[in-house]
Amino acid sequence: MREGHRANALLVELLLVIFFFMLASTTLVELFGNAKHRTLQARATNNAIMEAENIADTLYGSDEPEAALKELGFTEADGVWTLAQKEYTLTVTQSEEAAEAGTLRIFRISGTGDGKELFSLPSTRYLPKEVSP
Repeated sequence: MREGHRANALLVELLLVIFFFMLASTTLVELFGNAKHRTLQARATNNAIMEAENIADTLYGSDEPEAALKELGFTEADGVWTLAQKEYTLTVTQSEEAAEAGTLRIFRISGTGDGKELFSLPSTRYLPKEVSP
């Protein structure tokens, strides 16, 4: 009778150890999965910001921003320019403020990925009017 209790106790102990290792491995797999997802999201954000900075420089130096955006691969719908990439989407909106001495062009470049906004980058350029004496 005693040997039966020892065998049952050993089996219960082995089951508890196996359960503990299953729980620990499940937690570790979930942690590594989340870390991989965050790494991919950070890489996409970094790439989107670098591309947005290049776009902002291009728009600043361009006399015809619409032509520059078309050349970069953007598509226009309702005044919003959109460029869809594999990991992120860039959108550009433009507004202008007119003054007596010139015009201020304001571009807002924003990036979205994974269903949330990653960043928003403003870019402005002042275009002075010619002054008559």
